[in-house]
Amino acid sequence: MAGASRKRIHESNKAHTRLLLITVGASLLVQVLKFYFTRSSTYSTSYSVIIALACELALATTCYLYIAAAAKPLVSPSGEIIDAGTDVKARAGTGGAISYAHDGLYISVAAMALATISTWFHALMLLPPAFGLYLAWKYIIAPYVFTPTEKERPETAAEKKAREKRERKERKWGR
Repeated sequence: MAGASRKRIHESNKAHTRLLLITVGASLLVQVLKFYFTRSSTYSTSYSVIIALACELALATTCYLYIAAAAKPLVSPSGEIIDAGTDVKARAGTGGAISYAHDGLYISVAAMALATISTWFHALMLLPPAFGLYLAWKYIIAPYVFTPTEKERPETAAEKKAREKRERKERKWGR
């Protein structure tokens, strides 16, 4: 029973990673064809466009390799699947690292594909760093900067009661 589940997850991961690879390859092929047919225009000689495409391809490749590594099964020497790997298709919308890798891959593929319409679509690549800054602000910077220290925050009723009790005991025992 458990072997069937591992095999199903393995087959699902294989199909999903193959689909992601085809998606990245197709968007890259569109860009290569765009460069080929517009090689005499300023589009193909613009360094900013080349750098943007290189960044998009790097992000897509990195995200794909991360997803493929998470989906890789652990196979025994006899060929039996010991661990099917992470179910990347089921984890795609859960908000974890695999979900963020899917988001990065989809954004970079969309930017590459839509850049054939207008070079302004390369600006989609600003979304991942902007989201990263948002998460850093929300979970790291703001709690650290705006959390009052022990001396700055007001005393609650329970803390006041405990402090008064402690002071009474100290006065009683002469400390």
